[in-house]
Amino acid sequence: MFPCWAGPASRPTPRHHLGCRQLKALKVKPQFCLAWTAPARLNLRRRRAAAKPSASEHRVVAFNQLLRRLRLQCQRRRLRPLPPACMLHAARRRTPPPLLPAALAAAFFASKPRPPPPPPSPLPTPRIVDAAVSRCPSDALALSFFLWCARRPGYFHPPSSFDSLLPAAARLADRLGTAPALLRELQGLGCPIKAQTFLLLLRLYWRGGLYPLVLELFEQMPLWGFQPNAFARNVVLDVLLRTGHLAEADSCLRENLSPNYLTFAIVLTHLCKAGDWSRVRCCFVEMLRHGFLPGAASLTDVFACCSKAGTMPELLQLLSFAHVSGCQLNSAMWTCLIARLCREERLDDAYTMLAKMLGSGFSPTAITYTPLLKGFLQAGMYDVAGELMGSMVSAGCSPDIVMYNVMMDCMAKAGRYDDALGIYMQIHGSQIKPDAYTLSTLARVLQFSYCRSLLPRIPRLILHSDTSYDLVACNSVLSALCKSGFRSEAIEFYLDMIELNIRPDSYTYVGLLHSLCQSDMVNHAINFYRSTALRDPEADPYVHATVLCILVRQGRNLMALRILREAVHENCALDAVCYTIVLHGLFQVRLVEEACRLFDQMKQLGMASNTCTYNVMLRGLCRTRDIHAVKQLLTEMECADVEMDSISFNTLVVFLLKSRLIDSAAAMIREMLNLGIKPSTKTCSLLSQSIGYKFTLEDNTTTTVESDGSDSSSDLLVCSAS
Repeated sequence: MFPCWAGPASRPTPRHHLGCRQLKALKVKPQFCLAWTAPARLNLRRRRAAAKPSASEHRVVAFNQLLRRLRLQCQRRRLRPLPPACMLHAARRRTPPPLLPAALAAAFFASKPRPPPPPPSPLPTPRIVDAAVSRCPSDALALSFFLWCARRPGYFHPPSSFDSLLPAAARLADRLGTAPALLRELQGLGCPIKAQTFLLLLRLYWRGGLYPLVLELFEQMPLWGFQPNAFARNVVLDVLLRTGHLAEADSCLRENLSPNYLTFAIVLTHLCKAGDWSRVRCCFVEMLRHGFLPGAASLTDVFACCSKAGTMPELLQLLSFAHVSGCQLNSAMWTCLIARLCREERLDDAYTMLAKMLGSGFSPTAITYTPLLKGFLQAGMYDVAGELMGSMVSAGCSPDIVMYNVMMDCMAKAGRYDDALGIYMQIHGSQIKPDAYTLSTLARVLQFSYCRSLLPRIPRLILHSDTSYDLVACNSVLSALCKSGFRSEAIEFYLDMIELNIRPDSYTYVGLLHSLCQSDMVNHAINFYRSTALRDPEADPYVHATVLCILVRQGRNLMALRILREAVHENCALDAVCYTIVLHGLFQVRLVEEACRLFDQMKQLGMASNTCTYNVMLRGLCRTRDIHAVKQLLTEMECADVEMDSISFNTLVVFLLKSRLIDSAAAMIREMLNLGIKPSTKTCSLLSQSIGYKFTLEDNTTTTVESDGSDSSSDLLVCSAS
């Protein structure tokens, strides 16, 4: 209701009592007034007819007509009438009419404001992922977060993220132990186990080198309802080849019904590294049969393997395939061809191949020139090698440390020690850092050169500088010091190796034992052997044989027997050579019973005796003139399938001659000649001195033996296992 004031009275006048002027003063339209006179309405109609209707009035009229039609429809369908026009805006805001025309409904819903779509969630970045993984207190949560990020649409982990997660993933795998436990741990943290989960875990642990866990995860995929795809099979194939399980790798390759290019590339790479040319050739043919052409890297690996383990016709056939298939030869392939020609001593063809390489626009490297220089130096063509070296330097190719090492080694083997020292001075002047092989070669050169006094300086160059060294170089220096007479320096060098945590091997022990024994420090050598090599499980039989041989040469045969028994008690790695050395020492001091007892112990331990062992036993028993023991030993040799050599035959012939069994000795010599074995000088001398015999050796090929028939015994010949 509008407030209307009639005058000074405090009570408002009702609207239906107001006139037209009062309504105009209140700015109220007359049509909203209930008391409206006929003249006023007539005047209003006249004014409206005279005035031109505006656009808003047209809209009002059209809207009123629409309302009237809607009221009629509601009355016909007995529905509740629409609210009045003054409340229409409120009704339109709440719920549209149940049965509106299509155009009105479309206009209604189009007029409603639509909420803006929610902004897309931001993708994680590798920096955020790496920071979260590195700061996560739980390894399992870090791995779960990593897998959650991988499930975000459009996000992929770079290799650096895998590397940053590897320490936590390795600790988690070490704590849980097995792949099923790892999967249950992730599932307990709310991580869904999907095919993507397996692929990410396979890639993660394959990158980290945890190969047993990779194989377990691959075996778990079918148990969780997932079939491995090509990526998973390629990962497992790479793991099997890396760990040396060739049979399992072949089985995995046969089970892969749809191999791709990477499958064959992986197999070719590993087989080429192993040098298995027969398998490489089969895999290469199978790759071509499936329609895959090898890439530049794979073809280079095949070239390198063929040049080392294949034949020259196969290498030329591979070269023809490269030309036919349109593969461009690279510098590594040319180098493989040149190296193979040099190994076959076809230096002219190799030099021609180098010219073709230059004509094709490829620049040779130091690796290309190295086999050529080595071939010319080994052939004694030092002038040609010098010219090739000069042309290489003029072409802008500088020698590397490998080339210098090869040149030094060739000069040292040829006895040109001064030239080898000159090459080392070039290395020192060119500021190229020498490696362990350089210093070990230098030690061998100094050992035989006039600069032998400089040899004790080599240990300081190796151990007390920034030069890289390894156990092989240290053993070479130690051996050179021992053989050059610098025994105290060798012992000091060994102590320096121990201080630098360089673990010695069998060659180190042997070199030091020789140094101690040559310095008349046999007792120190025995104490060193008992404290180190005897208790080292990695010491091979060569170390034990060295100690035993030193003791036997010193005449300490009983000490050698005692050392051998200690080694047997410590379960050391012994062979037939160790027993043979001790047996020889026991027979030298006439300890036949001890020798026979040791030989029986050797057989009881299952130690296989060789021909040398039986020769020592045969010579020792022949000195005792015990025919029965000799016959029994020959029978054992026959049962053990041990063939007699020239030493065995000559020992037995000498024994027969000294025992006056001339006919047996003559028959034995005939058997020796039939086998192509010549009698020794001692055997011929003894036979020529025998009574009633004349021995003649014609042209060292024909032997005639004449007998007077004084002896008819041939029992030893029957048991000779000839």
